[in-house]
Amino acid sequence: IFIIAIQAFLPKFLKESEAFGIYIPDTHIKDKRIEHMKNRYTQIVLTSGIMILAIFIGWLWLFRPAEEPIVFAGMVAQIGALIFSMGLYAKNHITLANWKKTEKWTEGQSERKVVDLHFREQLKLLPSIYFIIPMFITLGLGILGLSQYDTLPNQIPTHWGPSGKADAFAEKSWGSVSALPIMTLVLQGMMLFFNGAMKQSGAKIQVRHKKRSREQQLAFRKYSSWLLFVVTITVTLLMGYLQLTIIYPETMSASVTLGFTLGFLFVILGAVLYYTVKVGQSGSRIPVAEQDVSPEDVIDIDDDQYWKFGLFYVNKNDPSILVEKRFGIGWTVNMGHKGSWIFLVLLFFSILLISTLL
Repeated sequence: IFIIAIQAFLPKFLKESEAFGIYIPDTHIKDKRIEHMKNRYTQIVLTSGIMILAIFIGWLWLFRPAEEPIVFAGMVAQIGALIFSMGLYAKNHITLANWKKTEKWTEGQSERKVVDLHFREQLKLLPSIYFIIPMFITLGLGILGLSQYDTLPNQIPTHWGPSGKADAFAEKSWGSVSALPIMTLVLQGMMLFFNGAMKQSGAKIQVRHKKRSREQQLAFRKYSSWLLFVVTITVTLLMGYLQLTIIYPETMSASVTLGFTLGFLFVILGAVLYYTVKVGQSGSRIPVAEQDVSPEDVIDIDDDQYWKFGLFYVNKNDPSILVEKRFGIGWTVNMGHKGSWIFLVLLFFSILLISTLL
């Protein structure tokens, strides 16, 4: 339900100057065709999503399948809903790009880029220590697990089912005992990296709305930093609890495990929903009292050439590792920056290491 709702209503939370991965100049942000395209997208994704959900629930009700087929079918339903919405996005992206090209939307207008040399001084991101302390907690739990190695059972839990009970195990080894803390450290490291990279990311200040977009950009990054912190703390609590169930299995129960898992789910989804509705893309939903409008013949730089299919940003000349998404709420990496590839390679090998430990 959450995935369907977010995907369906996503265009409602994006900036007027961007639609389906295409930059829209101020001269065309009120184009009724674009508004119709957004509404149509919402209607189709919502309808198809409800149909997929109804089929899934009907299948459960009629056949009463076992737990494993339910999990598999649930994943298929979610992936199917995502693939359908992205297919519709692709169709709209191509249509919009063709309109912009054939009708020459940016022709005859002066393109400008606004640079604020004091922007980073005004940022209110959380200090790195907020993300480092949870990493020390995880490291401590990892050391505790290794110190109790001889007393641990021969089968180490690696997965917990919907009931809260462990349903997958690995042979006891130094690797299997350390896998969960290492996985947590990787996730925490990602949050720390993203928080730091946001500070170095260039601000997208609109040339015709400098004051408004600047204030929204500052708010957007502040809320993004807090969202990363909430995710870090929530992951630390859940993974830390699961690590304790491995070390002290006799003191834990399936109901408490289920409670921790549901709590994790509700906090993460609630935080993402609040962030989406409150902030929007680039802080576009943040109200700003002071409005300013520059001359109509000036527009922002059209950087569509750097956005492959409106989803992947590739710009070797941009020093930013993280950039704001074109379609979606949040951030993506600059695939033209070598730092992004270093990060992705490290992430890949971290996942590979964890999988070998299990």
